[in-house]
Formats: sequence, structure tokens, C-alpha cells
Amino acid sequence: MEISFSLADLFVEAFGYRSKAFDPDFKLVSGDSPSSRLSSGMLGSPYYAADAAGREVFLPVTFTYSVSADAGSTVERRDWMLPYCVVSVSGRKTIVETPLTERRGTVKELINIQDYVIRIKGFLAGSGNNFPEQETARLRDLFEANLPVSLKCALTDLFLLHPDRSGSDNVVLRELSFPALTGVKHIRPFELVCVSDEPFSLVAQDS
Repeated sequence: MEISFSLADLFVEAFGYRSKAFDPDFKLVSGDSPSSRLSSGMLGSPYYAADAAGREVFLPVTFTYSVSADAGSTVERRDWMLPYCVVSVSGRKTIVETPLTERRGTVKELINIQDYVIRIKGFLAGSGNNFPEQETARLRDLFEANLPVSLKCALTDLFLLHPDRSGSDNVVLRELSFPALTGVKHIRPFELVCVSDEPFSLVAQDS
């Protein structure tokens, strides 16, 4: 039995707006083919991947995380690629503004750049026409682990793998939600809110 559905329409129902990520309208460019185009970003993450059905997706998201293999003694690193995602990144600065006496404007002092906030909206897909129970439980376990995870995506690499941030692609999963979606049982929308996790080295100074 072949199951037909539109991810673009499901995205509208789940998140309230249409995303071109699932209904693209790319203009044809001379010479743009799988053999000639760039396959990965300048920091290593792939631009393209294939889903379970062999369909090509753009800007896949991959989480790398640690699991205990045998009663907590051996730790393994595992990769989990989420193909049906829309990713957005936002950042803020902490700025102190001091008014000047008898002058217009303020003196602005940059204190720091806050953690980047990364929002991932997407779908978990079950095999056949089955509810994606294992995938949903896996995402729940990833969220409840309370440990930083590695996030690989050609877009987020530009903000995480930066020399000023020690080149770490670790993020902390801050929020997880599963919006309601009616009429489809083998697709489950989800939304993750992650924040960048920059490593710090605390060095005690001699008195």
C-alpha cells in the first residue's frame, strides 16, 4: 500500500505557517546537478541526505550523543539524522546603555554575546502507516538525558563551530513539544529549542 501525504500541508497544520523547505520552488540553474554542486558546507556538514525512502532532503540535522552500552560501564557515541526539519537561529547581545548629560543618545557598552538559540521544527515518520513510537521515545530520551549533545547541520555550524566559541558544536536541549496533528497517524510533528553550550576553562590565578 502506498501512502501519499504532503509535508508542506502537514507543516501548516502543525505550526501555523507554510515553509518552502517542504514545498520548494527552486529556480533551475545551468549546471546544477548532483555531480557538480557542493555536497557539504565549508565546515563539513552535508547539504544533502537521503531519507528512509531514498528521497533527497536539504540541510539535514544530525545529533550525536552518548549512550551506555553495558550497565553504564561502556559509553558509545551514536548519530541520529533527522531529515524533515526546518532550522532557525537567533542571537542576542547584552548591551549596557548609559545616558549622557545634556546630549542626545547613549554610550553603549557591549557586555557579551549570549548563547545562540536554535529552533528545530520537523517531523518524525513511522514505517509504513505506523505511529512513530520508537522515534518519539528516542527524542524524549535525548531530551531527558540532561547532557549536551553534538548538533551537526550546515546552517548551525556557522554559529557553533567558531573560534571565538572554542569550536564546539555542543548544544543543550531546553524545550521539547509535540504539536497536535489530526488525520495522520504515521507522522508526528515536534519542536526543539536548543541553546549553544560553549566550553569554559576556569583557571585559578596565583595570588
